[in-house]
Amino acid sequence: MVDWARARREAIRKQAELRRRLTAAQRALDDAQAQVQRAEAAFDAANDRFAAAESTLDAVRAARARSREERYQARQACERAGSLVERLQRRVAELGDRLDRMPPLTLWRACSAAALNVAC
Repeated sequence: MVDWARARREAIRKQAELRRRLTAAQRALDDAQAQVQRAEAAFDAANDRFAAAESTLDAVRAARARSREERYQARQACERAGSLVERLQRRVAELGDRLDRMPPLTLWRACSAAALNVAC
């Protein structure tokens, strides 16, 4: 009978210890679940910020591509304008040389043309 009572007391003590461990484990589980929820919320917020940053980055990349194309077109227009200026400068110089080689207009020619009613 003594063995039976001792075994029962030992079983009650073990059961109480297991209940304390179970309560501690449940608290740890509750804490871990709360931590998981906080981590999930933090991840979701970071993921949203990252998605917004990616979207902004995509928009900035598109703007950079447009700017690059505009820069290229502006450089091409500048080169064309430079070529036109050079060509026109050459033509002005050539015409100046041609005019320098031509005899000057005199008053007599101007008067004789007017006398003949010919437009000068």
